[in-house]
Amino acid sequence: MRNKSALIRLFRSLLDLIADEAERNREFAARLDELLTPIPAKTRSKSTRSKVKSEPDVPDIYAERELRGDDEFRLWLRDQSVPVLRGIIRKHDLDSTRRTTRWKDAEKLGDYIAGRLQGRLERGSGFMRG
Repeated sequence: MRNKSALIRLFRSLLDLIADEAERNREFAARLDELLTPIPAKTRSKSTRSKVKSEPDVPDIYAERELRGDDEFRLWLRDQSVPVLRGIIRKHDLDSTRRTTRWKDAEKLGDYIAGRLQGRLERGSGFMRG
């Protein structure tokens, strides 16, 4: 294969030759214009679906935990559907490493949420005087 500068010179010479021919020959210029006109983009059909997913109603987990206590809160989380639990994780950014994206078990997701929430509530408690 030729080196880069030799290819650049070759293509420039080819373009100069094409431009000279287009100036001399009207038919060639017309065919060249037809060839170089941009192809119209495909129009999207009106029935394409939006990629925005509907977000389930996400309950306030801080209020629920305060209302129910830790044990009953864990049981309440297990009764929630997987899309609601995923919505809670997304809303409160409980899984920045995206470990839970493939989990399908509501019990496992509920335990994860309860553990992360407990960690957030205890954050800084070591500095408080008792």
